[in-house]
Amino acid sequence: MAIISVTSTSVAVNPLKQSQTVGAVLAFLGLKGIMPLLHGSQGCTALTKAVLVQHFRQTIPLSSTAMTEVATILGGEERVEQAILTLVQRSKPEIIGLCSTGLVETRGDDMGRFVKEIRHRHPELDYLPIVLVSTPDFKGTLQDGFAGAVESIVREIPQKIDKQDACATQITILASSAFTPGDVQEIKEIVTSFGLVPIVVPDLSGSLDGHIEDSSSAISCNGTNAAQLRSIANWRLGLIC
Repeated sequence: MAIISVTSTSVAVNPLKQSQTVGAVLAFLGLKGIMPLLHGSQGCTALTKAVLVQHFRQTIPLSSTAMTEVATILGGEERVEQAILTLVQRSKPEIIGLCSTGLVETRGDDMGRFVKEIRHRHPELDYLPIVLVSTPDFKGTLQDGFAGAVESIVREIPQKIDKQDACATQITILASSAFTPGDVQEIKEIVTSFGLVPIVVPDLSGSLDGHIEDSSSAISCNGTNAAQLRSIANWRLGLIC
């Protein structure tokens, strides 16, 4: 027989808040060749990386604009531009996932304008998708950040094409943050057994399943690739889980 004990003391069940930033980075890690970039201080990036590394027990690609006190006062556009150019030169990502943090959200940085002006000054970056998502730490949770990142991915990358060219067997699945890499893999196998071609956004089953790559890489090696993301605009069937 169960005994319910009621105490008068306060109990912290989960003292570490899973912020929107953690959720957005988790969603981005389901894309192949991506480098998540956090616009904020190094501490925000370090905490996010520590949480994900401790949970998945594997290398997590993550970069930061490393905002200082001076940069916070004067504005962070130069930091964002420098970080993107450095990542393109050194890591050569196929996609950059740009997340704002509580520091720059409180300051009021216009991230959309930053990205637009950076593209205007550097037309050589036209090939590179930059997925921007607002993820302030002071509101929302992991689920909100994950959903915001998936929404930004679907809005930014797919290209409209003729519906006549649509693949009749293609099914696009927008997975939620509640799914583990094993859950995503099981869903893909079920869909495949029906003769359909699943494209999961994001696909954590290949990037965070605990396998060890033959060679090290600064960007994610598996997940939904850019070609698949561009093709989801011509879906015949979609499923949100």
